[in-house]
Amino acid sequence: MAFTIARPKHEDRLRALDPYTPRSELVQLAAHRDPAVKAVVASRRDCPMASMFALALESDARVLEALAANASAPRAVLESLAAHKRDSISSLAIRRLRMVAIA
Repeated sequence: MAFTIARPKHEDRLRALDPYTPRSELVQLAAHRDPAVKAVVASRRDCPMASMFALALESDARVLEALAANASAPRAVLESLAAHKRDSISSLAIRRLRMVAIA
């Protein structure tokens, strides 16, 4: 049986904010139990692509809004979020899609 020492949530948020955190750790943090940690990862421009697709399936509005605002979110993720029932998420994703279309 393997034992792992869990870090406090605030340390995980700091790891998610740290620009030197490796992508492999960002993948782990994207699957964190705390939505605040997931939201930080979702907001990062260097968020791994697979993590963005996984985070788009979350139910927490903070995570989805952070992802919709992410300048590196792929079109497929933004289209998915644009169809969300919550207006704050869908409108943000639609705005981002319009910005992508203009560029």
